[in-house]
Amino acid sequence: MFDKEMPLYVVGPATATGVKSLGLPCAVLGEETGSGEVLAKFILEHQRTLARDVTHLEGRRLPLLFLVGEQRRDIIPSSLSAETLPLSERTQVIELIVYETGEMATFEESFSMLLQQAAKQKVKEQWVVVFSPQGCEAMLTSLKWLDESTGRFSQAKRNASQGKGWIGVATIGPTTRDYLKEAFAFNPDVCAESPTPEGVSEGINRFSKGTP
Repeated sequence: MFDKEMPLYVVGPATATGVKSLGLPCAVLGEETGSGEVLAKFILEHQRTLARDVTHLEGRRLPLLFLVGEQRRDIIPSSLSAETLPLSERTQVIELIVYETGEMATFEESFSMLLQQAAKQKVKEQWVVVFSPQGCEAMLTSLKWLDESTGRFSQAKRNASQGKGWIGVATIGPTTRDYLKEAFAFNPDVCAESPTPEGVSEGINRFSKGTP
């Protein structure tokens, strides 16, 4: 099913490590890209270097299989099939959902308890790192940052809570950032440039220093 000429593209080091552990003969590429936008550009550039017998069958460009979760952006499919590309470079993307994520039933209660403990200890600064859209509503509800009438983010409510200790929100990547913006009109303080602990740390450090 797999041969050494077929590339496997990944968006970050965690996925790359998991794929490499399978011992497949094909190359695992793109782990340094860190986002869908950068990976899409990487795929386009890499595809141009491949022999035609790798990218085509019976004169037609082969599609790419895109293994995804139920929450994802369409940046990779749209970039690879964009009308701005030459017809010879446009690639059909077949999406297959292979995993789903859900919110723990006890998450909101547990998260609220942690916030209460931090308040009692008079913690001056905290960061919440969000890894997926699931749990975002429970997080904002626990923080008491949502307007009861609209269900959307209220800056006034956030400001009112800051006297008890400042809380920042960082996302592991653009999918969760965009979900927070679209679903709740909340723009997180930090969006990691790469989906790694280092990427989150670097983003928080830049925010703390006031650098873009």
